[in-house]
Amino acid sequence: MARYAVSLKIKDSADPNEVYTYHLTLVPAQENNPEQVFTYEIRESLRKKLQQQSSCKIGDRHLQQIIDTWIEDIKEGYRDTIITLELPPLIAANIERVRETGNQELPQLIDPDVSEIEPSLGMLPPLNFC
Repeated sequence: MARYAVSLKIKDSADPNEVYTYHLTLVPAQENNPEQVFTYEIRESLRKKLQQQSSCKIGDRHLQQIIDTWIEDIKEGYRDTIITLELPPLIAANIERVRETGNQELPQLIDPDVSEIEPSLGMLPPLNFC
C-alpha cells in the first residue's frame, strides 16, 4: 500500500508557502486505475477537507481540476502532487445566500422643544406689508 498526497496552494494568498494537503492510501490495483478510486464520497471528502483547511470555496470545476491533475500524477508514479489555484474565500462565495431583511421598525419621532427659541439679533420683520 502506498500513500499519495495532493497539496493545494492558493494563488495570491497572504502566505505563499501555506499548503493544504489531502492523503489517500492506495493498493497496487488502485494505483493502476486511479480513476476508480475517486468515488462521490472521496471527492466530497477531498473538497470538504481542503475547504476547511484553506477557508476557500472549491467549486465543481476546481475539484475536477484537482482530481484530474492528481490522477495524472498517480499514473506517472508521483506520490506527491502540488496544484496552485486561484480560489475565492469561502465567506465571499456564500454571500449570496444571506437573506437579511434588516430592521424594518421605524424609529420613534421626538418632538423638538421650541419654547427656548428666540431671535438672536435684530428684530422680526413686520407681518403686514402695506
